[in-house]
Amino acid sequence: MVAGIKKVAGLLVLCVWATTASAVNIARVDVAPLETSKAYQQACASCHMLYAPSMLPVRSWKKIMSNLNNHFDDNAEVTAAVNDEVTAYLERNAAENDKRRYAKSMLGLLNDGETPSAISDTKYFKLMHDAVKPKMVLGNPDVRTFARCEVCHSQAQEGKFNSIEAKIPNYFRKAGRFVH
Repeated sequence: MVAGIKKVAGLLVLCVWATTASAVNIARVDVAPLETSKAYQQACASCHMLYAPSMLPVRSWKKIMSNLNNHFDDNAEVTAAVNDEVTAYLERNAAENDKRRYAKSMLGLLNDGETPSAISDTKYFKLMHDAVKPKMVLGNPDVRTFARCEVCHSQAQEGKFNSIEAKIPNYFRKAGRFVH
């Protein structure tokens, strides 16, 4: 009888461990680009973090790069040669060309022909941030916009996101939820 109880207890511990390990793996996403681009770094990093190209489909990057004179209300125009080089880099490394699970998931959540203008417009982003209310970001003077990933995700610059370790300034976690 004691051996049976130990066996059941062992199986229960294994199930809890497997579930926790699975949840931790889901919470961690590595979107670091598989190649880098000096042109992308030089053209974009002075204004914002370098977003992983695989976080959007090719059609989105084409749309963004074709409208740099009104890039999220800023003029981010570059020379034609730099634009061509950066666009080619973004297209080569866009979601369709990334075999990692998150890229496939992000693409799978898009409707046919849907062309998000920003990473935060994707259903994948919204699903991953479902516990984050707009006031926690947009009404937060230390964050101000969903485009500033690095404010809440300490390893965003390296393309590593972990929802368990995310910290929203002016909020703390209580029982797994963010509170003010």
